[in-house]
Order: sequence, then structure tokens, then C-alpha cells
Amino acid sequence: MTTAAGPGELDPKNHIASIIKATTVLEAFKGDRTELSLAELMKKCGYSRTTMYRILSTLEVAGWVERTRSADYRLTLRVFELGSAVLGSFDLRTEASHVMSELAARFDEHVYLLVPDGARAVCLDLIESSQPIRVMVLTVGRSLPLYLGGAPIALLAELEETALPQVLGAGPMLTPSGEEITEAQLRSRLTEIRKRGYSISVGDVTPGVAALGACIHDRKGHAVAALSVGGLSADMSDTRQTEMAQALMDGARTVSRRLGFVG
Repeated sequence: MTTAAGPGELDPKNHIASIIKATTVLEAFKGDRTELSLAELMKKCGYSRTTMYRILSTLEVAGWVERTRSADYRLTLRVFELGSAVLGSFDLRTEASHVMSELAARFDEHVYLLVPDGARAVCLDLIESSQPIRVMVLTVGRSLPLYLGGAPIALLAELEETALPQVLGAGPMLTPSGEEITEAQLRSRLTEIRKRGYSISVGDVTPGVAALGACIHDRKGHAVAALSVGGLSADMSDTRQTEMAQALMDGARTVSRRLGFVG
């Protein structure tokens, strides 16, 4: 006797296992690394060499992955094109674009829009500054751990109950310099962010670079994204930081209202 699949479970009679495996391989490219070797993909996905090679060969023929000069694998622009089609109808990105443009024009700094994704935050959109010194770390589609950077940690401060367990379960929390962040230190910082209303990140992603972050809320009051303004720490005087923080929070509230938030 067979039983029906429960909520969230896959009925073996109604799905194709090879497609599930292929999507698992595609999702393995999420994170900071854009190129992965066969061995790295095997470790991430848990598949044998033969299975992994067959999946990658099929994805390569279909145009979803390609080989690099070093014989590693990377996603093709087809994935970006598909993602862009989704983003084209995404209200959040549309509603935030006007505020982002205003912030970029006013301060001439990098402006980011990030959304939470498990233990990380993904860059949904950005506007670069006109300054000749390039300090940008994130690009559209790339991500940071929720405990690093202006927008990610602003999100974590409001999503602590649900997201912090995922962050803690993802392994040691390390800065780019290798310094470990303890749970106590992180929780203390999250409390400060909630009291202040915005986050401050100074050098915890890139030395010499500072960023501020403020959350955007949907009509139910949930933090669904965060805006961030970032630039060189040397240019971030107390007066300028205060001015940027107020403009950033005002901008986040404006986008939130456009999404239906009335709080």
C-alpha cells in the first residue's frame, strides 16, 4: 500500500529525478564563487563523478553552463536573462528604483537593493557612483552573508528570529580578514541596529569602505528588502553619515509605503 506525499514532499510518480538533480547543480553556483570545478560541485551536491559529469554535459548542451579556460564550470548569460525576465515584473525593484536614483544623485555613492535569501542577502539592483575609485563589491545576483555589510545586517536585525538560526547553522561567521564574529557580538550589534533604526558597516566587507543599511517593509510589515548606501570610510564624516542615514531611512519608508505598508 502506498501513501500520498505530504505537504512540501515530492510524489515519486509525479516528478523527474534528473530535473531535480539538474536544478540542484544550478543552485550550487549561488554564493561568492562564479566558477566551480567538477570536484567542488560533487562535494556541494553529493553526486558521483559520473552523475555530475552527465548533468553538467547536458546543461552545457542546453546552454545553461559553460566551461572556462581552466576547465571549471560557470553559469551562462541565459540564466541571467531568465532572472532578468522575472525581475522585470518584480514590483519591489520597480518601486525602489526612483528612491535609489534620488539617493545616488544626492550623495554620489553606490546605492544597493538587497533581498534576504536564507542565510545570505542577494543584490537585486544597484546604482554605481561616478567616482573614479571603484569600491563596489556586490553586483546584481551576487550575495553576502547576512552578518556582513550594511543592507544584509539591517535585514538580519529585523529577521533575527527566523534568519539568525540559519546564519549560525551555516558555519563560522568570519570577516574577509579571517576574524571570527561570536554569536554574542552579533546579537549585541543587532540590538543596537534595531534601536538606531539603521545599520552601520565599516570595513567588515572591504577595508576602507563603509555602508549604511535600512529595511523596506511590505504591507504586512515584514522586512522584505533593504536599501544601502556605501562609499569610502574617509568620506563618511559624522555629519555626512547622519545626513545619509536620515535620507536612507526616509527612502526605505517611501518604498515601504509604495508596497502598501502603513505602519
